[in-house]
Amino acid sequence: MTHPVRPARLPACAAPLADITVSTADDITVVAVSGDLDSSVAETFFEHTVAAIAHSPGGVVADLRAVTFCSCRGLSVLLAAEHEAHFAEVPFAVLAHQRAVLRPLRLLGLDRTLDVRAGANLVPVPRKGIS
Repeated sequence: MTHPVRPARLPACAAPLADITVSTADDITVVAVSGDLDSSVAETFFEHTVAAIAHSPGGVVADLRAVTFCSCRGLSVLLAAEHEAHFAEVPFAVLAHQRAVLRPLRLLGLDRTLDVRAGANLVPVPRKGIS
């Protein structure tokens, strides 16, 4: 006899400290995160971003302007999303202007791999020659 497996309930302190919203306008999808982009929300953010890449041939923008903390896992999913977008030939950009995101991107040199913008132009440009 088998019993259904119930997922373990996480303690209240393990609840994600971020919100993710997805919006589309003019064939560009914006996946916005507010709060902490850490391991508790990174996978959900990645899933939303990959879904947006699959359905938005005009481009996808990861809006991180409201992110207050970006962990290594958050940076990892940004790179994975850029990789997915590159192979799908969908332009991908990261919108950020605060130190919590820009500093780790710059320290790791990811600002040279990712199309990072401060907000002047939301339309991502296809990246060529990156594999």
